[in-house]
Amino acid sequence: MASKAKIALLGTGAIGASVARALDLNKVHFTILVREKRRKGDLVARGIRYTLKETTHIDLKQGAEVLTLAEAQKKAGKDRFDFIFLGMKTPHLKEAAKTAKVLLAKGGRIVLLQNGLPENELRTFKAEQVISGIVGYNTQLLPDGSYFQSNPGHLILANASRPPHELEALLEPHLPVVISANALGFRWNKLAINSVINGLGAVSGLALGPLFAKHTARRAAIGLIEEAATVMRALQIEEGIVPGAISVYRFARLPAFIQHLMLFVLGLKYAKIRTSMLQDVERGVKTEVDQIHGAIVAAAKQAGIEVPLTEAIVQRVHALEKGELKPGLGLLPN
Repeated sequence: MASKAKIALLGTGAIGASVARALDLNKVHFTILVREKRRKGDLVARGIRYTLKETTHIDLKQGAEVLTLAEAQKKAGKDRFDFIFLGMKTPHLKEAAKTAKVLLAKGGRIVLLQNGLPENELRTFKAEQVISGIVGYNTQLLPDGSYFQSNPGHLILANASRPPHELEALLEPHLPVVISANALGFRWNKLAINSVINGLGAVSGLALGPLFAKHTARRAAIGLIEEAATVMRALQIEEGIVPGAISVYRFARLPAFIQHLMLFVLGLKYAKIRTSMLQDVERGVKTEVDQIHGAIVAAAKQAGIEVPLTEAIVQRVHALEKGELKPGLGLLPN
């Protein structure tokens, strides 16, 4: 597909790889930006292997370009980007955004693929420059360095003043896109669900199947969703429902036996999934608990609402990060 838009990916983790796959299958030229020459050499030599039903191999020796940030900055005078997808985790977002700003063309825009409420981190950008990317699918990095997407899903691209319809044409059909003006509504839907999946996975140490087979885990999940829904109502969030997900407001109002049944079925469907926060705990690296659960706690305090289960997740994951605790069912909040 011929495209005049110049596109770059900064932070090619699991979600960035899903964007690279869609662009590659659509034959859209793009540039991957990396910090180190060693990372560049590894990417060029190995390419990117991504599996969603079928395996796609992205050959980075031809087609796409890989540049170090130093190389990209040298070329910035004559070669800037119209869109830069930022795929790193939120703790590294501010620094990456500063770099991206230098590399943007006039009228260029960044796409935020992080969990939580990453827009709050970027006060120096104009609203029209920031596209919120809310991811409605699960992708994991496998031990062999390839990526695996467990379920088909959509990427919501949201901006109230300037909807990014150009990206819809470049990514579909290989990455289905929803264009919206309601970034905050979709963010909170994903945030609430993430607080359950990621938080309980991290503290328990379990994949989703064995986790949601436990009554205590399902009860904790229901409590976390109800806390998030209460905060959302207080903030008057107009919820946007990520395709394939459920309304947080609706779930919080369902009878308890239906809530338990839905969580049990969710566990069966994604039985082997080990959440990204659990993987971070296991690797001994900093998690996104402050960006996910911490965002809910901060909003709750602002609204004068207590969220004890969410606060417990924050405290226990911090203890896991420091090595003071080990994951187990005893860490589930109740």
